[in-house]
Amino acid sequence: MHATLDRGEIIHFAGRSRLSPALRDGAPALVGHGEAGERCGWEPFFRALAAKRLAVAFDPATPGEARFVPRDEADPHHAHARRTPIEEARRFVAALRGAPPAAR
Repeated sequence: MHATLDRGEIIHFAGRSRLSPALRDGAPALVGHGEAGERCGWEPFFRALAAKRLAVAFDPATPGEARFVPRDEADPHHAHARRTPIEEARRFVAALRGAPPAAR
């Protein structure tokens, strides 16, 4: 399993897996069609992820299966730390448009 905090990776994985951002009792969730959860936009999802100090873990080869793990389990050599806010915003917009995450 790969654990990440990278918004672009999370959005791209969710899109490929046909999952939507949601909240369940204030906790972030990724839900498929017909699953329980209060669907929300990406910003409320990422705020809840940060508030609960969680990261998203998934196996890129297994679409649709994601879980939430403690934030310290996320990749410590995360490329996000080396990007400027503008670069991160561009990656976020690209992910929303369906572009695959950039190579690290």
